[in-house]
Amino acid sequence: MELTLYTEGFFDAAHFIPEHPGKCVSMHVHSWKVCVWVQGDSKNLNNQGILWDFGNIKTLIEPLDHQILNNILKKAPTAENLVEYFYDNLKEKQPELKFRIRVYENTLSRQSYCEGGDSFNA
Repeated sequence: MELTLYTEGFFDAAHFIPEHPGKCVSMHVHSWKVCVWVQGDSKNLNNQGILWDFGNIKTLIEPLDHQILNNILKKAPTAENLVEYFYDNLKEKQPELKFRIRVYENTLSRQSYCEGGDSFNA
């Protein structure tokens, strides 16, 4: 049986986008929201019956909390590159699972985000 899990987490971090033609060229802060969907076969459950621990979201975002993202990412810290950063981190640890990542630059009402990862069958 195919299982799909969902969790989300939040962190605050600063960044700037070098050579950006607008205001993002200057250092500024966001309250980021990260959404993670995990999909895998029930045959991949561990001894406790867990496919992917919901607490893993903290491990994923904690190193970025209250940091300057430019000092951590090897690329410009855009929403797109953060999606790739999270996806690569997750796939490296559990390649047998499928992951979808959504990153919001803001936790307020604006619904702008970037999403990427493995395709899930509907």
